[in-house]
Amino acid sequence: MHKTLIAAGMALAMVSGPALAKSFSDYDENGNSEISKDEFYGSISDAGTFADWDTSGDGLIDENELGEIGAEWDYDAWDANTDGYVDSGEFYDGYYTSYDSNEDGHWDDGEWDDAGEAGLFDM
Repeated sequence: MHKTLIAAGMALAMVSGPALAKSFSDYDENGNSEISKDEFYGSISDAGTFADWDTSGDGLIDENELGEIGAEWDYDAWDANTDGYVDSGEFYDGYYTSYDSNEDGHWDDGEWDDAGEAGLFDM
């Protein structure tokens, strides 16, 4: 699964470009040396990342849309409600949770670095 997340992160970085060129401290809005899911979700959604993947513009990502951008991703793992689509919440939750290695609900600098190895946050 980690390989598919790396591919997804790299594809995401390619479509997102400079909008995500921020450091760990830029996303850590309250300065507590952790990035909460809310901080992550707000910053990334502001960059328009989900919209880049939603090529049909219907507010959902289906398996075909992922295929169009060449992402190899365990689609079923991110489709939390198993409705056959990934909405923006499932998308951001899936990515965030994938790199919250100690499952404490926050990213520390090390987890940020791990996500960066996938290409999304590598500064």
